[in-house]
Amino acid sequence: MENYGSMGAVEAQALFTLPRRPGYGTLGKSIKLLANCFQVEIPKIDVYLYEVDIKPDKCPRRVNR
Repeated sequence: MENYGSMGAVEAQALFTLPRRPGYGTLGKSIKLLANCFQVEIPKIDVYLYEVDIKPDKCPRRVNR
């Protein structure tokens, strides 16, 4: 897997191009969009994900109404 964190904004932008949808995007007006973004560096650490699913054996009858 490539390390995208070392790329600049212009280089990363070239990787993600969306296909044009024919017949869409003809109404409205263009606007200038400014985004506040920054590069994030994550240290090499172990990350653990735990999924816990707790279900009762049987719900009381009055709850199921």
